[in-house]
Amino acid sequence: MGQRVNIQYSVELEDLEEEVNRLFSNAITRLSSLPHASLNLDIGGLNKIDSFRQKLAKIDIMLSDVQNIIEGYIRFKTPTVQSPEVPFQEVSDNIEAEELEDKIVKFKEMLDEITNQESQKEN
Repeated sequence: MGQRVNIQYSVELEDLEEEVNRLFSNAITRLSSLPHASLNLDIGGLNKIDSFRQKLAKIDIMLSDVQNIIEGYIRFKTPTVQSPEVPFQEVSDNIEAEELEDKIVKFKEMLDEITNQESQKEN
């Protein structure tokens, strides 16, 4: 398969459905034009399958483009729900408090461990 490049162009919103249908129709036309004859178990059959798969891959890319356009349109038309923003300082304070609590717990565990070791030495 040859190299591919991404292009970007705009269409009027009211022309989008027509453009998507044009792209989809082009993919279906290419799909319909794929040969569906029998294969021989030789190099010719192998070459025919390779050619078929390459053409099918190009059609898949075309359909992927159509799918991406439709998904983008749906995202455009669907209102997004904005989650309330938590101020950075509040998040930072919460993280610092959690880290401090973790350090205190670890310190207490270490202190208990040292105390246990010393009491075992005494016994």
